Amino acid sequence: MTTGRQHSDTLGGFTLTSASFPDFYSRIQALRFPISVADVLELRDLINHSADVYEESAEIPDNQEFRDSLESAIHSFGIENAHHCERLLRVLTMLRSMHYQHTISSRNAEQQLREWQAENRRAQRASMRNGVIALVVTGLLLLSWAVPESPVLLHKILPLISAMVAFHYFHVIPLLERKREALAQDLNEVLRKRVDSLNWRTLIHKLSLLLGFKQIQGVEVFPHEQAENHNGPPRLH
Repeated sequence: MTTGRQHSDTLGGFTLTSASFPDFYSRIQALRFPISVADVLELRDLINHSADVYEESAEIPDNQEFRDSLESAIHSFGIENAHHCERLLRVLTMLRSMHYQHTISSRNAEQQLREWQAENRRAQRASMRNGVIALVVTGLLLLSWAVPESPVLLHKILPLISAMVAFHYFHVIPLLERKREALAQDLNEVLRKRVDSLNWRTLIHKLSLLLGFKQIQGVEVFPHEQAENHNGPPRLH
């Protein structure tokens, strides 16, 4: 699941993908209840529709063992309703699959960026070396003007060509430096967005509350006065 599809029957029309997974995971981790009714509806629609269209991948290792372990963890949180348990299990399995693909993509992107950085460094060194050589050659050719029997036209053309070559190599260096900075920014962004591991206890806790599978005394998922004034369909309970 590496690409997103739009659907008119979801709020915002999006389906979760491995590309959008880091932002979604960060948002869930940062949730502090209560949140607005609009946010609850948006997240529920996004999660439920994504789970509906999710197709389990055979590439994920030890999937059955993981599901058994996760099911025990879900029951330990007091979620006994079979439908709720199975639904939450599907959502969490989907997130594990997305995290697996996200990790692979993130590491591949990091490797590619580091290779480009190495190529950039080699290109900068080569440009500096070739520019200096061309500059030295230009100086030597200018000195050849002192030789009276050398062709006058050759005196003028060769230093000019050599100087143009030197200018080209030195002109490329700032461009390569800007490229180096852009690659560094891209790499920092890849590393910043990488989710190294999932906090399953937090995910189970927050998703079960968000999806209405669990209620905790004293914890409001959304302000109830907002729900009473909400004009949309009654999807909160």
